[in-house]
Amino acid sequence: MGMLRSATGVQQGDPLGPLLFSLVLHGLILKIAEDDMCGELLFNKWYLDDGVLAGTSLSVRAALDVISSLGPSLGLYINFAKCEVFGKAAFPSEITKRYHTPQLEILGAPIGNEEFCNNFVINKQSSVSFLLQQLQGLENPQLALALLRKCAAFCKMTHISRVTPPTLIKSSLSEFDDSIHHCFTECLALNLSPQSSGWKQACLSLSRGGLGLRSVAVHSTAAYLGSVSSSSPDLASSHYVIDALNLFNLQVSAEDTVSIPLPTKSHFQHDLSQRIENCQFHALYNSGSLADRARLLSISSAHASSWLQVVPSPRQGCDMATSEMQWGIKWWLGLPLTPELGVCAYCPDKALDAHHAVTCKFGGDVVARHNALRNAIFDFCKRALLNPKLEAGAGLGHERRLTRPADILIPSWSNGDKPAAIDVSITSPLKSNILSEAGVVAGAAARQTEERKHTCNDTICSELGWKCVPLVVETFGAWGRTAGQFFGELASRLAAQSHSSKTTMLNNIYGRLSLILVRANARAFNASNNNILYCIG
Repeated sequence: MGMLRSATGVQQGDPLGPLLFSLVLHGLILKIAEDDMCGELLFNKWYLDDGVLAGTSLSVRAALDVISSLGPSLGLYINFAKCEVFGKAAFPSEITKRYHTPQLEILGAPIGNEEFCNNFVINKQSSVSFLLQQLQGLENPQLALALLRKCAAFCKMTHISRVTPPTLIKSSLSEFDDSIHHCFTECLALNLSPQSSGWKQACLSLSRGGLGLRSVAVHSTAAYLGSVSSSSPDLASSHYVIDALNLFNLQVSAEDTVSIPLPTKSHFQHDLSQRIENCQFHALYNSGSLADRARLLSISSAHASSWLQVVPSPRQGCDMATSEMQWGIKWWLGLPLTPELGVCAYCPDKALDAHHAVTCKFGGDVVARHNALRNAIFDFCKRALLNPKLEAGAGLGHERRLTRPADILIPSWSNGDKPAAIDVSITSPLKSNILSEAGVVAGAAARQTEERKHTCNDTICSELGWKCVPLVVETFGAWGRTAGQFFGELASRLAAQSHSSKTTMLNNIYGRLSLILVRANARAFNASNNNILYCIG
């Protein structure tokens, strides 16, 4: 078989293809703009080989003549079979797709009145509906949620939201949001109304303690204004833009409102969505109890939501059973986990609430969770070739055995530094002695436990020639400051060994540990509910 040579034109799959094509097309577009006969063109916009010409019939016809006459010399030919005309004027007979109504679609964007635009979005939803039905049929809710967030929710309506005034598609986008809510509750078997605080939290981004299921109807204002700002700032005075701006300003606090002229900075849509989420988060925070506030601050801390970003993989030990995922999501959203009249089977004087379920020292769940986290950190240290040792300092006499300053001992941690005595601890921001502060300051419980560990272990570690390194995580996933520093250095060591980036390794560390924490909590909830004692009056 002979060699196939690339000799003519731009080839499919060539990464330089779009650039080369645009360089040639750009000259032709400039010719249209300079032609006197095209002076009444209102619109001359192109996306590679897809162009839109709008204006008087004479100016549009003149633009077609420019393309037909000058295009062939550049290797560009009009495919009339794919062209569409909207208007009543005479155009080349080769153009068979002709429409006489002002309702049309251009590059996936509806152009028309409110009824037409809403119907367009509803028809778009029909293709998504099949995907949502398939997700509901999955037996793995962890996988279903990951696919829902990344493949079937806001991302499906991003383009339409950016190119269509939100006032024209508000009702249809709300219907789409309802379908996402229905799919979520079916996949997780939850009884969660669209007006509940749990669903409002689920609609927040992961960094805000949500599940990343952003409302399209809510964030369509940010998408549209961001698109106008970056691509067509000259349209900012349009009544559609003014309406979107007014709607957006109703969604945010007074200090986060925007006005005309719109900023032209990059990532403007992201900035606007963050302003919306700030308002939503504070509304949830201010309406919640002290325990709810502590929970929201903890789960919105850095890396607390890493378990939701882990790719479900049984082979890598990153999967969650159906019941574990359901318990974990309820815990995350602050939903009821235990019957109201239940008491702990091991502590009859304690009401069995979510906090007690994950802190009860009887039954083995707390120890199992600690050991699972310790072993995972030990494994990361081994992979980084740090020669770690488990349970160092446990046999140094009765008094010190009770203290046991090192879950993991790293003989050589930093250049010229002492061996690092890693002490892994899990604490709860809902404890009575820290709750009032944890409801105001994120990570307060982790900080308190770090200080306590230093008080208990610094002297012993100093006598042994070690450095105390407490790695503290809250039950909702917020890590202490020392843990952040340690994992950053550990990620650098792992990156050097695996030839991966430090960011990749850091995400692996937090993802793995976060998943272990939530999975262990879920198992504690499940075990507690299977061992409930009921108070009968």
